[in-house]
Amino acid sequence: MKGFMFANFLEFVEKTHSLQLIDDMILSCNLPSGGVYSAFNKYEFDELVTMLTYVSKKTDTTVEVLLEQFGVFVFPYFIRKHSYIIEKYSNPLDLLAGIQDHIHTEVKKLYKDADLPTLRATNRTENRLTLIYNSSKGLTFFAVGLIKGTLHHFKVKGSVLVDDSFDKKKGVKLDVQLLS
Repeated sequence: MKGFMFANFLEFVEKTHSLQLIDDMILSCNLPSGGVYSAFNKYEFDELVTMLTYVSKKTDTTVEVLLEQFGVFVFPYFIRKHSYIIEKYSNPLDLLAGIQDHIHTEVKKLYKDADLPTLRATNRTENRLTLIYNSSKGLTFFAVGLIKGTLHHFKVKGSVLVDDSFDKKKGVKLDVQLLS
């Protein structure tokens, strides 16, 4: 996983909790990197899992909630760094529907070794979109946070529901609905 995710996670923990929590985490978790990350280097995903688990226990917050909050937090980073990719979108559902075929294609040009999830858009209406999410990392709630960040970016109220009835072998079904 790219270092910018780790660096942003540390910033997220600092802004939402404290610098002391980061110091305690780095000292307690025996991280292979020592808690030092370069944006373009790759680090083992397990290191992020270790940090998430530590923060979850110390803050009494589920990993799912932390991941969602982190996704919302990191979305503006993506916008700042890659605004040219999303500037062609005028509404959140178009952007979300374009992730797989446009945005991930552009990301792969920048980071050839990126291990990106797939997001297949289905059942599109004017106010609703279903996404089928597949990832080797299982970061469903990070994706939910990014979707919520997208809605916020476009100043649109909406909901994101994880459909637990969907066949997990086919991915995770995320239903996005714009609210009026």
